[in-house]
Amino acid sequence: MDTTEIIPETVPEIGEVLSGEAEHVGSVFTGMWDYIRGILPSLGSAVLVFALGMLLSKFLLKLLEKTLAKSRLDKTASGFLHSLIRVVLYILVTVIVLSVLNVPMTSIITVIGTVGLTVGLALQDSLSNVAGGFLILFSKPLKVGDFVEYAGITGTVEVIGILQTKIKKADGTTVYIPNNQISNAVIQNYTEDPKRRLDINFGIGYDSDSELAKKLISEILEQHPAVLHQENYTVRIGELADSAVMIYVRVWTTHDEYWNLYYDLHEQVKKAFDEHQIAIPYPQRDIHIISQ
Repeated sequence: MDTTEIIPETVPEIGEVLSGEAEHVGSVFTGMWDYIRGILPSLGSAVLVFALGMLLSKFLLKLLEKTLAKSRLDKTASGFLHSLIRVVLYILVTVIVLSVLNVPMTSIITVIGTVGLTVGLALQDSLSNVAGGFLILFSKPLKVGDFVEYAGITGTVEVIGILQTKIKKADGTTVYIPNNQISNAVIQNYTEDPKRRLDINFGIGYDSDSELAKKLISEILEQHPAVLHQENYTVRIGELADSAVMIYVRVWTTHDEYWNLYYDLHEQVKKAFDEHQIAIPYPQRDIHIISQ
C-alpha cells in the first residue's frame, strides 16, 4: 500500500500562510469597523436630518396647499404646482442627507447628472408626460372640474398631476390617463362654456297634427325653469322619416341642468302628446303579397 509522506519542512510554511491570511482578514474587519464607527455620528445626524426634512417638507406642502386654496390660481395649476414642489423638496432633502454623510458635493452632482441621464433615457415616456402636464397647464384644454370626453371616456377632471390626469366617470369609476396622450389628443370639453345646447328629436305620426305638436313642445319650453329664455330655441319639422314626422328641438340650458332638462322634456312631451291624442308611431313596413 502506497503512503504519502508529510515533509516536515512544509508545516512551518503552511502555518505562516494561514497566519498571514488571518492577519489580512483581521485587518479588513478592523478597517470596516473603524469606518462604521467613524460614520456613526454622521449616520445618526443623517437619519435625524432626513426625519426633520420630511416633516418640514410635509409642513411646507400643507402650508402651500392652504395658500393656493386662498389664491386666485385655478385648481389645475394649483394641483400641478403642488406635485412639482413636492418632488423638488424630496430631492432637496436627499441632497442634504448625502452632504451630512460627507459625500463630496462634486460626487453628488456627478451622481445626479448620471442618474438623471440614465433615468431620462429609461423614462422617456414619463418625461413626455411631464411635458404634457406643462402643456395642459398653459394651453388649458381642460381644468379641474371640467366635464370632458376623451377617446370614448366621459367624466369630470379631478386631478391633473405631473404624470397623469385623473378623470372620474359618471358611474363612479376612475380613469388615469397619461398627460402626453391628453396633450396630443382631441378633447371635447362640455363645461368650458357654461351654456350648452340640448338637441332632441320627437317623432309623431303622419296623421297627427304637427302644428299642435310643435305648440305643445313650445309651451313646455316656455314654462321650464332650466331653459335659458334669453336664448332663442328651435321647434321645427326637421325630417320626414319612413314612419314618422320628426320634430327637431334645439334649446339652450346650463351644463348643470342639461340632464334634468333632457329627462323632463321626454316625460312632459310624452304626457302632453298622450293628452292630445298625438301618436308616437312605431317603425312600420308595408308588405304587399302578390299571389300567382
